[in-house]
Amino acid sequence: MTLHTLPPGFMLGDGSTAGATVRSGWRRFGWVITLVVVVLLVLAFLVFTRAPSSTAPLSTNNAQPEGARAVAEILRQQGVDVKESVSLSGASQALGADGTLVIAGYYYLDKDQIASILAWHGPVVWLGPDDYDLSTIVPSAVPATAAFSAVAAADCAVPAVQRAGEVNAPGERYARMWETPSVTWCYAIPSSGDSMMLQVTRDGASPMTVIGAPKFLTNEFLAERGNASLALNLLGSKQRVVWYMGTAYDTSSLGGDDQGGVNLQRAPAWVNSAALAAALVFLMAGLWRGRRLGPLVTEPLPVVVPASEATKGRARLYRRGRASGHAAAALRAGSARRLAQRLGLGPHADRATITAAVAASSATDAATVDFLIFGPPPRDEASMLELVRRLDALESEVDPT
Repeated sequence: MTLHTLPPGFMLGDGSTAGATVRSGWRRFGWVITLVVVVLLVLAFLVFTRAPSSTAPLSTNNAQPEGARAVAEILRQQGVDVKESVSLSGASQALGADGTLVIAGYYYLDKDQIASILAWHGPVVWLGPDDYDLSTIVPSAVPATAAFSAVAAADCAVPAVQRAGEVNAPGERYARMWETPSVTWCYAIPSSGDSMMLQVTRDGASPMTVIGAPKFLTNEFLAERGNASLALNLLGSKQRVVWYMGTAYDTSSLGGDDQGGVNLQRAPAWVNSAALAAALVFLMAGLWRGRRLGPLVTEPLPVVVPASEATKGRARLYRRGRASGHAAAALRAGSARRLAQRLGLGPHADRATITAAVAASSATDAATVDFLIFGPPPRDEASMLELVRRLDALESEVDPT
């Protein structure tokens, strides 16, 4: 192997080194990279270090009066595993063999999703289902009244109701359309018979409870009368409770393998933060790239092209592309401009004015002038040459010199 020694001062390529290239790139793009890294770190901190919290009514992560964190904490103290899920597929994985499923909140459930919930063999508790869903869950019940202050006494044989006794549960009541042996009506208003809670007996499965006024489960009302007892007896019969707080983008079903599709009408909260961060990055990049824009600077052309050569070159391009219409339009526009200048017409003279002035200053009638200057494009090359000849003659008539 032969080793070659480079002479002093010899440089390879453009003379730059890898380190110099990196330093030059960092000086140009370093602040952009730093900004992107800082934004990503802030987003990661907000996503992974924020304690679970929610403002949704009846959420177990909501400590506000309308939330249900208190009942979830009491259940956990009694050894019940409480988990909140935003998808039915996630709830299915968390339920285990026979956990209690609580349908506490959602935006929309289709027929397949409702059917998958009704097929669950463990206890199911519906908290204030929509009217559309109620007709599928309990066909014999319809929404009745909304009691703003409703203290109801235990009036059915459901064990949880008997243990709880009187409860304070303001909210909606259900009216019965017909009697169904499998449906037990509880906490009825004496004057109307409209009930706050229904329990449906199911063959081969645990009972399903439908509650029209779930406010007794909230942090605000849980400590009143027998509310806490009723909540704990309804929800604490199994070792697991899965609290479903569905979102508009959940299309999964209970027991399905899918993880839920995405509805573009409503995206998860982190998508909004990521979109805002991306918009800020693009805005800063735009400001950075545009900060040096200033007034236009004229520069001398490297080559001066005579006007005649430019005209001939354009003509060759028109001929090669068989663009006789474009060529004729250019010729007519030039003739109209020159004729208007010779006749003292302004630059904005209209078609009628130019035609009348040229006809009056030449031996050509107005119809022929209008055809020559503003007529249709020529059909072929022969028509094109004829148009050129007649335009030249017309200009000669108006100004023989």
